[in-house]
Amino acid sequence: MALADNRAQRISTLCALYLAQGIPWGFMTITLANYMSSNGLSTAEVGELTAFTLLPWTFKIIWAPVIDSLQLKAMGKRRPWILLAQLLMTLSLIGIIVIEPYLAGENMDMKISFKYLLWIFFVHNMFVVLQDVCTDALAVDILPTEEQGRVNGLMWASKILGLSAGAAILASVMDEYGIRGAVLAQMAVLFVIMLFPLFCVERKGEKRFPWSKGSVTEPCREPTIVTRPISEIVRDLLLGFSLRTTLFYSAMILISLVGWGVMETTLKTVCNSNDWIGWSSTHTSHVMGFAGIPECLMAVCAGWLGDRFGRKPMMAIGLIGYGLLSIGFALSVDHWGDGLETQWAADGTWDNYIVWCYTVGYKPLLSIFVVNYIADSMKMSWTTSSATMFTIYMTLSNIGHVVGNKIAGNVETAFGVPNSFMVMGIVTAATSLLLLFVNAADVEKRKTQLLDAGISQ
Repeated sequence: MALADNRAQRISTLCALYLAQGIPWGFMTITLANYMSSNGLSTAEVGELTAFTLLPWTFKIIWAPVIDSLQLKAMGKRRPWILLAQLLMTLSLIGIIVIEPYLAGENMDMKISFKYLLWIFFVHNMFVVLQDVCTDALAVDILPTEEQGRVNGLMWASKILGLSAGAAILASVMDEYGIRGAVLAQMAVLFVIMLFPLFCVERKGEKRFPWSKGSVTEPCREPTIVTRPISEIVRDLLLGFSLRTTLFYSAMILISLVGWGVMETTLKTVCNSNDWIGWSSTHTSHVMGFAGIPECLMAVCAGWLGDRFGRKPMMAIGLIGYGLLSIGFALSVDHWGDGLETQWAADGTWDNYIVWCYTVGYKPLLSIFVVNYIADSMKMSWTTSSATMFTIYMTLSNIGHVVGNKIAGNVETAFGVPNSFMVMGIVTAATSLLLLFVNAADVEKRKTQLLDAGISQ
């Protein structure tokens, strides 16, 4: 059965591909970042490492026109690209094994490891980005409108589940079997996930493999490779972003995640530095990884809530809630080291419970915003070049996230650690005001006008 015709198959495939994105992400940005932070890497350096991990995500716009203009139709519009990207994602992790001697043992050198990991993370994420663009384009192509909110929630939940596994589970694997063991475990999982797109087709009539001759699917009568002129794609984009709604929506996405980028980086310093809480890198990774459980559950609910109550209100709740929680966290700085007596704790005291609650608590609020803006971005991608337009929205969010990671050290220097959460919390909450200028009905109205005028979208 083809993905377009089988609801269970398309949802499981999309979720598996997002799971594959999350596992290395959690290992790189949480487990390894915490490990290096606890071994002397500064906030600025941890921020730069995370920013380099995210940097390829700002190039998503480069991949989008390529996959929109070059398609191997016999095997599907998106599937060949997904298979290529998934294979390269898996193989690129070998680079971490190569530099393992500088990450642990008697030859450990965090400065050398830092320089090499910057480029290993960058290269790996170039292929992750390609897989992400293709997966998003596949979702835009095959998901009915009524499924978009719920399925985007499930997809994001799968990515968070992968991130949690990459953080919490792989932190334990690394502690027991070393960095090499953790990397090999990831590679095995990514290879298994590649089987999902390998043994399915997007639509009836497409080939499963290049050498298939109709024994598995019907012969495809479309041209083997179909291209669209770049000029047509540019025309579509100018048309798509000519509306006030799409311009303000783009600005909201760009600004919204700067605060997250700053605060997630500074939080690693709070957790790992002996000047603040001083958790072990493994414990920090466990807490940050397990934080994905409520985030995952909320992501599933957020898509349904957005479908029922509207995506704009849910985005506003996510941004304002995250901002207010961060402001409250900053105001409680004098109590970050406090313990709470409770019978749930092994020794009767829940140490650093405020830091623990913030680390776990902000994630569900963030997922409310993210799931609904991803789903709304599909609706805002209204021209023929929908994959490219959707990718621009996703690229803008990643640019904001990278900028936040990159300036985290500067923000900390300018305002101090506690006030970094205060300032960025205010920025995050205030960004919700841009939603007042966003109205999805403007997009539908414009589409109707163009159809009435006989102009192609």
